[in-house]
Amino acid sequence: MDLPEPVDVLAFAPHPDDVELCAGGLMLRLGDDGRRLVVVEFTRGEASSRGTPASRAEETEAATRLMGLVGRENLGLPDTGLEPTAAMTEPVTAAIRRWRPRVVLGPCREDLHPDHVAAAHIVQRAYYLATIGRAPGDGLPAHRPDALLEYYGHKEPNPSFVVDVSDVWKRRLDLAGCYASQLGLDGLEGPTTNIASPDFMRRLEARYAYWGARIGTRYAEPYRTDRLVPIDDPVEAFRKRGWAVL
Repeated sequence: MDLPEPVDVLAFAPHPDDVELCAGGLMLRLGDDGRRLVVVEFTRGEASSRGTPASRAEETEAATRLMGLVGRENLGLPDTGLEPTAAMTEPVTAAIRRWRPRVVLGPCREDLHPDHVAAAHIVQRAYYLATIGRAPGDGLPAHRPDALLEYYGHKEPNPSFVVDVSDVWKRRLDLAGCYASQLGLDGLEGPTTNIASPDFMRRLEARYAYWGARIGTRYAEPYRTDRLVPIDDPVEAFRKRGWAVL
């Protein structure tokens, strides 16, 4: 089959901007390391309180360039209407088989937004079904990734690990800023949503500064997985970082 070259990370987003706002630092770090990255969105964000699908598409294009993605797709599923059904799982299974990632990244199953919760369960189903040859998946061959990781949205259950994103923090803010319509930075009138509130960027910085302080660095992002995380070099893994004394 004429399939694209396999990728290192396939990240799923319920809406445009979810990966950038919740896992942007990790994506930038991996991109700097030469990893091949792809984002697949479930919806076009057409139900968002601010912006339009057209403006979101332009913002997504800018974010794609900044992350250096090798591919980006949108499944065109209904915003605010995601459900972990067989019909919505199959295109996600097909995406995993088509891109053949080593790691699948998706939203956390614990979240306030119903779309995020549904998408998380869809990704979890598809992650397993992608390994079963006769499971529906657009007729593509089965693929078994190495791991499924969850990024955090509204809630932050105890993480499995955190990633130091201090070196890419300024670019991470630039990445979030690509979605000016959602952050209320486009100069247009609109409702004051959670992420369009005046103090959102301050809260964003405080959130990741907290996780950075937990590992002795300035900024870090938390992630969760259901499996044990192997550490080959505990001396390096637990080294002191920067100014902190843990």
